[in-house]
Amino acid sequence: MPNISEAKQAIYALKDKTKFERLIFSTAIFTELLIEHQIKPIIVGGLAVEIYSQSGYTTQDTDLVMDGYEIADEILKELDFQKIGKDWIHPVVGISIEIPSNFLTGDYNKVTELPLDENKKVYVIGIEDIILDRLRSAVHWKSGEDREWGYRLLLIYFEDIDFVYIEANFQHPSEKDEFEDWLAEARDEKNRIK
Repeated sequence: MPNISEAKQAIYALKDKTKFERLIFSTAIFTELLIEHQIKPIIVGGLAVEIYSQSGYTTQDTDLVMDGYEIADEILKELDFQKIGKDWIHPVVGISIEIPSNFLTGDYNKVTELPLDENKKVYVIGIEDIILDRLRSAVHWKSGEDREWGYRLLLIYFEDIDFVYIEANFQHPSEKDEFEDWLAEARDEKNRIK
């Protein structure tokens, strides 16, 4: 377990890494510190899409769902992050963290533990729940980008997806209709590849 000063050094050492490396490894360092307080931060949003798409999609910040907001605030400030509006920003390393909620919209049992090097790890929202998240944005916000990435993730992980779970978690009939379109497209594309 690192102490704050080791963790701070590790964060600063990320300065010249790629944006993705800075985001994921800073989250792993932060996760390691939070685990000491029995807090497990879960990556959601754009960084989850970037992880699952193997950097096909790119994002500018890290969104985490977790309890212990006050502890997180204290640790981030000790790591030289500055609170600006809803975000904590590290001015030197150029990374931003947001904690939009303490409640995961999804199944905690589907959360993926992603091991990184140096015995570090992060936790990522389950693939089905990130697809559902993009599906909802595509339907309710008419987001073409979310439709594209939700569909791409469906296509990439098609053989591994728990379709029963997805179908049980539609919040509106229009989500079911849109998802059925995605499924038909994905099946056509899979058949063309064969």
